[in-house]
Amino acid sequence: MADSVKLQKLYSKLNESLIRLNDASGVRRSVTVPYVDGQAAADHITAAGKAVSQAGGMANNIILTAHHSDGKGWGSGDGHTVAHPAQKMRETIIPKDDENAEAVIDAATAYLNGIAKLVGDDNPDVTQAKGQLDFVKKTNGQGMSLLDFNVFITGLMAKPTQTAAKMHQGAKDGGHHPLRRAPEEEPSQTPQGGGSEAPGEAQPAGGTSEAQAAPAAQETAPAGAAAPSGGTPAAVQA
Repeated sequence: MADSVKLQKLYSKLNESLIRLNDASGVRRSVTVPYVDGQAAADHITAAGKAVSQAGGMANNIILTAHHSDGKGWGSGDGHTVAHPAQKMRETIIPKDDENAEAVIDAATAYLNGIAKLVGDDNPDVTQAKGQLDFVKKTNGQGMSLLDFNVFITGLMAKPTQTAAKMHQGAKDGGHHPLRRAPEEEPSQTPQGGGSEAPGEAQPAGGTSEAQAAPAAQETAPAGAAAPSGGTPAAVQA
């Protein structure tokens, strides 16, 4: 559905902003795994998991996946899964007025606002997440380690994402309250490229399936990988 795809795009943009922050902070990637058009998301997850295992394993990396916002868009093979070494991120502190950290918070706000449109502004999971995000917004993450900031942001999305997934999966025309149905202002969009419908949240690469009808919830662990909707790549060590 259109709203589900909007959330997928917003979540992908959030991950993209985190990747940009990590790169710009001087933390060299341990793995880069590009998407490939027309191949299955499960194969991509397997390839990413194998690459990460060869670069220290999931416990030693932060893993994120995203489509390129200036590329062909959601559902295409225009994107990647990347990993950054957790230890280096732990040693890297976000400075004052970091524009990339601010961009991450803006992207997180947009994603939560997107979920609120689907489940309601007064949903307790959404309001709690927004409140916690507002607290960090006061400093834009200044003084936090890059690792803590990544884990905080991705973990903050977990419960609102679960709530959106439950409500979206349970939607029935004429059955549930309108807030529990995906809005129908726009025509449905079907993701292209043979991947899953949802971006998912950061989870261990190569593990359980991360494709759901709405973005799937993540575990707040130091390592994770979101399921792309673009296909299977060959792993590229950064």
